[in-house]
Amino acid sequence: MTFGINNISTLQFASFNRLNVQSTSLALQRAGQELATGRKADIFADLGSNAVSTIKMRAREADTQTFMKSNDLIGNKLEAMVLSVDTARDNVQAVLERAITNASRPHIDAGSLQRDALAALDTFVAVMNTSHNGDHLFSGLDSDAVPLMRWSQTNAATGLSPQDAITSIYGAGPVDAATAATIAGQIDLAFASNDAVDPNRNFEATMYQGTPALDGGGQPSEEVKAWVNTGQQVTYGVRANDTAFVEAYKGLSMLAVTDVSTLDEDAYVTYMDSVINALSNAQEGMRAISAQIGFNQQIVESAQNQLTDLSLIQRTQIGNYENVDPYEAATRVQGLEIQLQASYEVTSRLSGLSILNFLR
Repeated sequence: MTFGINNISTLQFASFNRLNVQSTSLALQRAGQELATGRKADIFADLGSNAVSTIKMRAREADTQTFMKSNDLIGNKLEAMVLSVDTARDNVQAVLERAITNASRPHIDAGSLQRDALAALDTFVAVMNTSHNGDHLFSGLDSDAVPLMRWSQTNAATGLSPQDAITSIYGAGPVDAATAATIAGQIDLAFASNDAVDPNRNFEATMYQGTPALDGGGQPSEEVKAWVNTGQQVTYGVRANDTAFVEAYKGLSMLAVTDVSTLDEDAYVTYMDSVINALSNAQEGMRAISAQIGFNQQIVESAQNQLTDLSLIQRTQIGNYENVDPYEAATRVQGLEIQLQASYEVTSRLSGLSILNFLR
């Protein structure tokens, strides 16, 4: 009978032990990294085919975070818009109250209406020209353009200021109820951008520089829209050429162009009636616009809440795939340290062995 004896040389054993030390060191380094970060060191190797699930989940979470950041920006814009509209409405309301007090005939303070209207017009234009992160809130899609021209500011495109345009229509002023109605009607045409006599006097020619009400094909211009969630879009663009703001600019301009207290009694009543109608329409319209902005704020807030909940679920699922149990990781680190320490001890003992120790 033949017996076979497999011998392992000292060199072979030392080489094997070095490889063992190397692999244990790498495993210890990986376990230490997982213990420190709380995440698998090599997600794809550990998850195998399940790695596809975490990739998809991370892509969805990235989309969710993009929506959330966008919604934060939209929410801030809407807040600035509603504050601007409310400020404009309060500003117009003060002039409207004074005008109503002087509706039938000029009282002792009627002479101050022109001064009050000029001050209110300056404030109104400044508020409507509000910008946020470089975008003008009330210019529509042309957010790089300042929407409204100041009363005395010359528009380079037409060579007229709003004051020039309205003064050319007003002329010497009305002398009776009929001429007052005619002048008011011509001013209406200009603010409706339908002044065929001199198109440069139109609101959208001289006074407004944002996205026009109608596009080149005569259709309503696109409004500012944004996706707030997957499959959910909100239209939140309010422009300074919306009817309410045009009426506000018109009513204030009609007072700013003249001292109404100097008008003939019949002309005064007719002219002031047009002024009060314009400012009243502006108030009602701006109140509706504020309500619409508030509704859009609710939509964005609701979408943001949904996204926040969705993000929590997605991040939890990603964590279930990618995170490690800290106690299990700590146990592995401890076991690998003991294993590595034993390997070092064996290596140390082997290094001390020599045939000379047995030949003495």
